[in-house]
Amino acid sequence: MPLFQDVRNLDWTASEARSAEQLFAVLERFMTYRADTMERLDRLLHDDTDCIGAWLLKGYLLLMARSRSLVPEAREALGRAKSLADRGNATTRERMHLSVLGGWIDDDMVGVQRCIDALITEHPHDLLALRLQHVGAIFFGRPDVLRTTISRSLGDWDDAIPGAGFVYGMACMGLEETGDYARAEEFGRRGAELEPDDLWSVHSVAHVMEAQGRLKDGIAWMQKPASYWADRGPMRHHLWWHEALFLFEAGDFDAVVDYFDENLLPRARAGYLEMANCASLLFRLEAAGRDCGDRWTRLLKHTGHLAEDRALVFSDVHMAIALTMAGDDRALHRFAQAVRDYADGGTSFDRAATLRLTVPLSNALMARLSGNMGTATDILNDARFDFQQMGGSVAQRDMLNILLIDCAIAANRPHTARRLLSEYLEQRPHSAPMVARLKAIAELH
Repeated sequence: MPLFQDVRNLDWTASEARSAEQLFAVLERFMTYRADTMERLDRLLHDDTDCIGAWLLKGYLLLMARSRSLVPEAREALGRAKSLADRGNATTRERMHLSVLGGWIDDDMVGVQRCIDALITEHPHDLLALRLQHVGAIFFGRPDVLRTTISRSLGDWDDAIPGAGFVYGMACMGLEETGDYARAEEFGRRGAELEPDDLWSVHSVAHVMEAQGRLKDGIAWMQKPASYWADRGPMRHHLWWHEALFLFEAGDFDAVVDYFDENLLPRARAGYLEMANCASLLFRLEAAGRDCGDRWTRLLKHTGHLAEDRALVFSDVHMAIALTMAGDDRALHRFAQAVRDYADGGTSFDRAATLRLTVPLSNALMARLSGNMGTATDILNDARFDFQQMGGSVAQRDMLNILLIDCAIAANRPHTARRLLSEYLEQRPHSAPMVARLKAIAELH
């Protein structure tokens, strides 16, 4: 089987040059979050069933949707790739990708990180592997892992290597999550300059500005022409969430609600990221005293299926909150039981995180829904140092701190609420909604 080199001099197996060119184009679209990535990949596989890189990418894309119902299809893609490798139609690097994909399907994220690190050590310019390692590190909810996984690669890249901008965007995220904001912004802006279409660089710099309370800068940074967002996937929705978060932190709730209705609320079946974005923003509004009306029910209309198709702690946390705020007691109890059953079903990283966070969170939310705010506060307070098990970013996990504060206030525990708010504002003094809550508690007590 012929080998073809990409612009970073990596060998890929394909039947002909045209297939290789298609694969390289699809990989580029994957890196820039294009909405038609899977469609183009399927067309490639229809034309060339022997392109092992395409089967690997298909498996990865299916898993990144974080839907358990798609795992069998990912396993099928792995099987097709293995069959090609068994016939000798694979490079050593492509065989290493087989181990990565197989480990991910088996829910061994720790082993996956180990495999990817070995792959990148031997093939430092494999952008696909780097992006997978970065995304996997985000699932861990550990900023140190997120930072170190990309930091190990920076010495292998410079501006002259095609795709370096993507690497700088990932470095920005790792540095931001560990509080190194100046270096993070430097890398992120350089990444966006080298790769203007890289949403991740834009996203990472937005994180820096949000963490520093540079709300006007953040809103200005997010301004892009409509054409910029036209053919993007769910990552577009997440960047809109960031723009709404800048408005929220500034205390402009009317603008946030209008923005939510216009850009964020799903109007058709949506995935876990859209659901999480919406649940996170709606809950912040509710905690700040803004009644969101039937928006919770309307959100679940297009995302409720995720409660039966769970595959990620991050998604589960947001779904549990959405069910609670929609007042769906029966659905929340079913979900809580499914979460407990999942946690008891194995010892993977995700199941362990479920046991440490999602199970107590579900118990707290059931107590909240039944009106027992004191119990909800106690459970959340005991679990607060496991909030990072949710994964995602500091900005996303922040929702759980808001939930704890909200429960403490509702439980009429002003001293606890004041202490929690003081801690919160020590980290985020720019948060107008939280400043207002602390002031309200001081005036009442």
